[in-house]
Amino acid sequence: MVDKATVDQIVLRAAEHFSAGRPEEADALCAEVLKGEPDHLPALHLAAVAAFVTDRAADGAALLGRIFTVDPGHAPALVTLGDALAVKGEQEGAVAAFRRALVRRPDDAGLHNKLGVALGELARFGEAEAAYRRALALDAHLTRACFNLAVVLAEQGRLTEAEEAYRAVIAREPAYRGVWLNLGNLLMDQTRLDEAVTAFRCAIEADPDDPGLPGNLGAALYRQGLLDDAIVQYRRAVALQPDNAPALRLLGLVLHEAGHLPEAAEMYRQSFALDPADHLIASNLGACLSELGTLAEAIAACEQALLLKPDHAPAWTNLGIIFEKQERAADAVAAHRCAVVADPEYAKGHANLAVALRNAGEIDEALAVSHCAVALDPEQPLAQYNHAHFLLMNGDFVKGFEAYRWRRQCKTLSDGDPSFTEPEWQGEPLNGRTLLLFAEYGLGDALHFMRYVPMVATRGGRIILQVQPALASLLRQLPGITVIARGETLPPFDLQLPLMSLPRIFGTTLDSIPAEIPYLHADPGRLSRWRAALADVTALKVGVAWAGNPRHKGDRQRSLPAAAVLPRLVMPGVQLYSLQKEPRPEDGEVLAALGDDIVDLAPALGDFADTAAAVAALDLVIAVDTSVAHLAGALGRPVWVLTPYALDWRWLRDREDSPWYPTMRLFRQRRPREWDDPLLRISAALAVLAAKTEI
Repeated sequence: MVDKATVDQIVLRAAEHFSAGRPEEADALCAEVLKGEPDHLPALHLAAVAAFVTDRAADGAALLGRIFTVDPGHAPALVTLGDALAVKGEQEGAVAAFRRALVRRPDDAGLHNKLGVALGELARFGEAEAAYRRALALDAHLTRACFNLAVVLAEQGRLTEAEEAYRAVIAREPAYRGVWLNLGNLLMDQTRLDEAVTAFRCAIEADPDDPGLPGNLGAALYRQGLLDDAIVQYRRAVALQPDNAPALRLLGLVLHEAGHLPEAAEMYRQSFALDPADHLIASNLGACLSELGTLAEAIAACEQALLLKPDHAPAWTNLGIIFEKQERAADAVAAHRCAVVADPEYAKGHANLAVALRNAGEIDEALAVSHCAVALDPEQPLAQYNHAHFLLMNGDFVKGFEAYRWRRQCKTLSDGDPSFTEPEWQGEPLNGRTLLLFAEYGLGDALHFMRYVPMVATRGGRIILQVQPALASLLRQLPGITVIARGETLPPFDLQLPLMSLPRIFGTTLDSIPAEIPYLHADPGRLSRWRAALADVTALKVGVAWAGNPRHKGDRQRSLPAAAVLPRLVMPGVQLYSLQKEPRPEDGEVLAALGDDIVDLAPALGDFADTAAAVAALDLVIAVDTSVAHLAGALGRPVWVLTPYALDWRWLRDREDSPWYPTMRLFRQRRPREWDDPLLRISAALAVLAAKTEI
């Protein structure tokens, strides 16, 4: 029989082997001891631990069972049992084992921490908190217990206490794994984004090779609106782990939102290759390709998304948008209907269906569907903006102009437009203060709403008007107004308001539209020169503008090629003048072929002051829905406008006149996208007018 001292030496050597990472050698020495002393508790326990470490759980459990036969309260064995059960996910058993061990070792801080971890896994956060606090009372320097305490405090929603606990960990061990990450997440939950960014940067500094950390930093930067900075971090995450599907996914999404479309499409493709079941990425790829103009590929991507998930409403919406770009109005409506059937609560689906219905000529249903969209998501700016158009188009100006305020929150609409931090004017007396009125969107919008400036002037203050440079010279003739071209330095001002908000401020209704004309005037000197230049022309002098700004989102619906318009207007008794400042390349041949039947005034039109003088010298202006039409109306000149069926709200519905411009006559499409009828009617009307003029 081996003496006790020798046995103790063997067990000690076994423990040394185990500590050095040689569990098999440790197990062999324990087996040698157990041959002679089957109930030797230290050897049994070390053998059990070695069994668990070498994935022999059944052997480990059997060895623990032998220990408990000898000593049911053997604390080390109970701790090992608790650890083994916790690894297996049997947290209730682990809690029981740790509690039994604490009967023998009530002052073991590490054991209280283990109990807390098991309780936390069971979401028994109050009990877990008590265990961690007991551990820290026994050992105030037990960092892992302090960290774990912060976790359960956060789980209970006690964020201030959790933050204090995380910062206590940082104070004693700044590089403790996970502490900066958890603190950053906690700060993110409180929308303390600057502090969260700092925490995530510290986490990366402590562990620069962790591919997950740049993703967290990217998320915080994204929420700050720093898209390009977020992209840098997501790229870093992908570089650290190229097959990181979540990072690739997020990189694609942020690139897409930031407008980096080709790279976004590539990231979507890589992400989808890693996860071919990701219907969301397939749908987003479709949207991205649609924006890139590769519509056939875009349709294929959306269809792939719908194969994976036939009720994925956004994929139907994306498909509908693509069909609209292809001018497949009926298909677009059908796709958008599928979106709202797939998800009746999908506000964006209803909003896009409303737009498609409008484009298809179904205005009444479009309004009803738009009401549904804003009811489902009243905080969605673009849906509210489109809803404003439907309301205004139907003559509901009070609600329409109120909803129109949402345009300022639509990033895609307001990009490039001025923005100021001074308070918005609400219509109160100015009492000597200075108000900045500023133009948004297109030149025609500014000209349209200039009618309100004299009304503002009655409120007793100084007015600064900021407009696009092309309008500055014309508008500087307004009395008592300081006109500043956009890009020039603004003088100080107290209040500000966009011009297009003035109808709301003045409570404009259909019956109270300020329509006294002219409210703009041509420069007398320039007008005199134009009249002299045209004095010998006895025919009806007709200015024509057939296309607007090609960057306008509705340009394909409102602009026409010269070949479709000008030949129809050539007739006896009419002299045509081109007011088209920038004819499109294909228009040149048409103008040349018409010869003397049309005079191109473009070389003489430097800015809108020149155009205004030319328009004032003509007998009639014929234009599509563009700034020239607004200019002629504001000058009080006869103007005929070719309008799409239902593109711009200000022309209302089913009218041939405009309450905004008394001298305007509308030649409206009777069906969407069909120009032959209004072109035929305008040609006939011109022939009648020319005949009357000759008489």
